[in-house]
Amino acid sequence: MQTLIEDILKSCPSPVISRKEAAKLTGGLISEKYLANLDCNGEGPNERVNVGRRVGYKSESFAQWLAARINQKKY
Repeated sequence: MQTLIEDILKSCPSPVISRKEAAKLTGGLISEKYLANLDCNGEGPNERVNVGRRVGYKSESFAQWLAARINQKKY
């Protein structure tokens, strides 16, 4: 799991990830709107950053949240 978090952090362009960038980082698996809905329900990444109407997440917090949500199966 730690290598997954490290891989996500390596692909992050800055210490803060916008919702739009988060959608790109996940290859479209998670959309901006889905992240907004999760935030409303208190299920999104813990450390949120607001700049005006824009919302982003601290990279480390987003990577840990995403790694915890990924269901890894070996076939």
